[in-house]
Amino acid sequence: MHAHCSLDPVDYKICRYSPEKLIEMTAKFGYEVLSITCHNRDIWTAELADYAESLGITLIPGMEVSVEGTRHVLVYNFHGGSENLDTLSKIDNRSEQDTLVIAPHSFFPGSSCLRRLLENNLDSFDAIECSGFLIRGIDFNRKSIAIARKSGKPLVACGDIHYLWQLNRTVTWIYAEPNVSSILHAIKQGMVRIRVTPISWFEAIKWWATTRWRHAFPVNPAPPKHALNKLFPAR
Repeated sequence: MHAHCSLDPVDYKICRYSPEKLIEMTAKFGYEVLSITCHNRDIWTAELADYAESLGITLIPGMEVSVEGTRHVLVYNFHGGSENLDTLSKIDNRSEQDTLVIAPHSFFPGSSCLRRLLENNLDSFDAIECSGFLIRGIDFNRKSIAIARKSGKPLVACGDIHYLWQLNRTVTWIYAEPNVSSILHAIKQGMVRIRVTPISWFEAIKWWATTRWRHAFPVNPAPPKHALNKLFPAR
């Protein structure tokens, strides 16, 4: 429910793999649900969804949008561009029964994290992420878990995938029929079970070092906006 790829307008710098490669790898690990949540761009297409379905995966339309400036929010099955979802009030106005809003990595260090914006706007969120960036001895998920338990919001464990080695570490089982509407409804109802596997200090250091290097020396050229619009037309 939280993954990036080479078509991400921000993370193309660090994600070597295409959406098709990500789909293939998740299928090999036995995943049945995937959402590719690029920053401020929904790359879902019927063709990509059909390819995923051929490998046994339901592909859910999703984005990681920036709201109120730099804060990140995961949105699913919203029809329209990220410019229509750049504030919590806009997301509230466009939320429907078949959409889903998740608060990701809310209390991690960094300007993209929601922090008090989550606490002060709980009604805007359907679920809260328990991030796979859990390092032994340091757990930035604690406050998110406490808020979820106190508010009754479901917890969804996500890997925030940028490198394929992150797959099959932190996952969520969703008790639903294999279609977008049923999956999103099940998450809202808390019909989930999570597994969060800590990463080692070596893996954490490798992640940050590689990411910093690739931001300086990108592994892919920036995906042209006009080319994306041609290949992945708006739904």
